Amino acid sequence: MATDTHTGSDRSDQTGIVRSIARLVGDLLIVTCWVVFLTLVFLGTAWPQWAFYLLLLLGVGLYVSLTATWTGSSG
Repeated sequence: MATDTHTGSDRSDQTGIVRSIARLVGDLLIVTCWVVFLTLVFLGTAWPQWAFYLLLLLGVGLYVSLTATWTGSSG
């Protein structure tokens, strides 16, 4: 017969998983908004395609560099 034991570490693991999923969803939403914004701007103007990709990479790179320290992992 198996016993189900819940400790405080189980609850903190679940909280960590929920936070990770929320962070992933938030990151996806922000990057998607950036891509849609750039797409609409570049469809409305005659700017070159290389500029779109440059701004796309710079924007995502800047976002990652700014938010990389927000993880708060306890190692």
